[in-house]
Amino acid sequence: MLQYLRATASNLIIEQKENLLAGTWVRSERPSDDEKTALINLGVDENILNDALDPHEVPRVELEDGWTYFITRLPDTDDDFNDFTTPILFAISGEHLFTVSRDSLGRLWQPFIDSANVPTAERTRLFMLMMEAITVQYQRRVATINRQMRAATSDVRTLRARDIATLTEYERKLNDYLDALIPTNTATEKLLGGRMLKLTEDDRDLVEDLSIDFEQLIARCKSLLRTITNLRDSYRAVMDTRLNETIRLLTVITLALTIPTMVAGLFGMNVTLPPGSDSPLTFWLIIGVSLLASATLGMYFLRKR
Repeated sequence: MLQYLRATASNLIIEQKENLLAGTWVRSERPSDDEKTALINLGVDENILNDALDPHEVPRVELEDGWTYFITRLPDTDDDFNDFTTPILFAISGEHLFTVSRDSLGRLWQPFIDSANVPTAERTRLFMLMMEAITVQYQRRVATINRQMRAATSDVRTLRARDIATLTEYERKLNDYLDALIPTNTATEKLLGGRMLKLTEDDRDLVEDLSIDFEQLIARCKSLLRTITNLRDSYRAVMDTRLNETIRLLTVITLALTIPTMVAGLFGMNVTLPPGSDSPLTFWLIIGVSLLASATLGMYFLRKR
């Protein structure tokens, strides 16, 4: 898909255009070979374009032939190769802003198009607002993970194996977010130098706010990862304690049953009993003595833990 989107100072509503005009946002998603060729003909660097379509590309910023290329990653996509993030390229030329992604991003751009009130000719400001929309996506995903973790782990004593599997999935997702957020924050801070992108004072404030948002997201992800680690360690400690208690109880039961087993074994070997011991009460007397000895031994070990 290749679209030309444009908004002017007199009409801030972003609308699709049939032709490429000055100050246009060129939006490309899942580009075909012909669309890739069209982007290259418009000036997009072919190597960087191919990098941006690599599902495992790392965020970075580059300056090439007067163009600023900023590659970052978006959270939670339907990408076949990535469960949690997918790359996106922002290319800023002297006239246009290009966005290129290997995934359909309607869930990101449609709300942005509906709410953005900025001329597309203001490329730097438009780029910053787009990056802000990406941080909002991350904030929502991290907040959702936090809520789900709190709901699933309200009491560590009630955790089950499937809860630990869920926490492991959250851990993978948060680590994937960190792998995207940390280099993205580094690339964003490079913009403040003014070499990669010409910034006005207002633009500089936006970049600084973006950097602060990324740092907060990074800190939040690390905090949640520490929480997951602590929960997993607590679960392991609880399971070890339960296992020890079970083994202790089974050991006590085994020792307590040893006496009746010995008595039954001895008297089951045709041992001659004293005269008069063939009374029916003899059986119950032996059973009673055995049970009393077993109960006494069991209580002793239970009290001594």
